[in-house]
Parts: sequence; C-alpha cells; structure tokens
Amino acid sequence: MASALLIIVGEMIRKIQIGARFGLALALLLFVHASAAAYDEIAVTNGGTIKGAVKLVGKAPKLPPLEIVKFKEVCRDVPNETLVVGPGQGIRFAVVTLEDITKGKAVERETLHELDNAKCRFVPHVQAASVGQFVVIKNSDSILHTAHAYFPDRQPQFNVGLYPGRVSRKPLVTPGVVKIVCEVHSWMSGYIVVTEHPYHAVTDLYGEYQIADVPPGTYRLKVWHESLGTQEKTVAVRAGGFVEVDFALSPSPGAKK
Repeated sequence: MASALLIIVGEMIRKIQIGARFGLALALLLFVHASAAAYDEIAVTNGGTIKGAVKLVGKAPKLPPLEIVKFKEVCRDVPNETLVVGPGQGIRFAVVTLEDITKGKAVERETLHELDNAKCRFVPHVQAASVGQFVVIKNSDSILHTAHAYFPDRQPQFNVGLYPGRVSRKPLVTPGVVKIVCEVHSWMSGYIVVTEHPYHAVTDLYGEYQIADVPPGTYRLKVWHESLGTQEKTVAVRAGGFVEVDFALSPSPGAKK
C-alpha cells in the first residue's frame, strides 16, 4: 500500500515539474512574441544607408591597468577596453542604433552571437544583437569563469558557471544594454546591446559604422558607449540614398551614462 502511494505521489510530482517547465517555456514564447510585436518585419527593396564615425573630442585619458589579483599565470597582459581610441581619434566599441524605427527588414533569428572567455577577458568586449537571437557563451581558458548577465527590465538574468571548454546558449528576449561580468575575476566585463530590430552597428577600430537597408523616413540615431555615455541625432533617410552622421564624444565628467 505504501509502495503504491509513493508511486502515485512520484507521478504527481513528475507531472507538476513537466507542467512548470511547459509554463515557463510558454511564458518565454509569449514574451518574445509580445516584444517582437512592437516591430513589424517588411520587405525593404530600396532602403537607404546610414554611415559615419564616432570620434573622441580632446585627448584620450590614460586608463589605469586592470587589477589582476588571481591566476596571474593565465591572466597576463589583459587590456583595459573601457575606452579604446584608434587612428584619427576613432572610438571602438561604440554602438549606434536607430531608436524609433517600427518596421523594416527581418531579424535573422538563426544568428548566434558568440561571447568567449579568452585570456581572462570577454571577447568581443561589446557586441549588438536583436531580440529573438541567442548568445553562445564559451570558455577557451584553462581555468573556471562565470558569465553573470545583468539585463534591463523583464529579462531573466543568467549566471553560468563555465569550466574549461564548456559552451552554454542563452536567449535574448528584451531590448536594452546587458552588462556581463565574471564573478571569479572582478576585472572582467562585457556588454551586449539588444534591440527589437536589426538596425544597429558596433564601431570598428577607426570608429566607423554602417547601417544598411533602412526604410525611407526620419529617425533618431543614438550612439552608446560604456564610459562616454550617449548622444542622439535626427537623421533623414532617402530611398536608395546615403547619409553620413558623425558623433563626437567627450570624456568629460558630466557625460550621460
């Protein structure tokens, strides 16, 4: 009798667990659908292109070296990438996005964004992605890392333990700036800027960017940088045309974060 009762209770627990997992998956699916509903995917046949550069005004500040406090035999020569200034004062790792676009080309949801833990740093330091895409987190080092993501409102956080060689895949289901840190190595940080649409770009070493296939119209163009803050400009895009929009950011103490 007791054995039969245990079997019945076990079966009830199993069904509850399955139901909970199904409920969580359904909630995630509904949330992604609700987020995507704010952006309509259409065929863009004669879109325009926005391009330009993000540059630093004035002399680049000298960044302090990162405080490497453990595993120094592996974590050597880790660069401070909070402000990378290239040739011609170009700012690397700034993210340029269209802020108020409501319809345009489709998001490539099969795209996988990779975030590696390599030589005790997140690589790449900054990247951009779209809602509905995934980030694949890797550990190429011979030591333990973690990837703890601090998302904006509504997105569940993840905190992944990454032993050497481990790979983990996580969804991106809400827009915003995501900060990722390693709880084992306090100096490690990286960012993923997530938008509801595919109209974003990360600047290269020269501070240059390009956003293509933009439907004709007038938009707000925004640049974000982790230590220099944000700046916005209005841009008018013509069918099949090119428009150049440059940004100048300053390391002044009053920069908006």
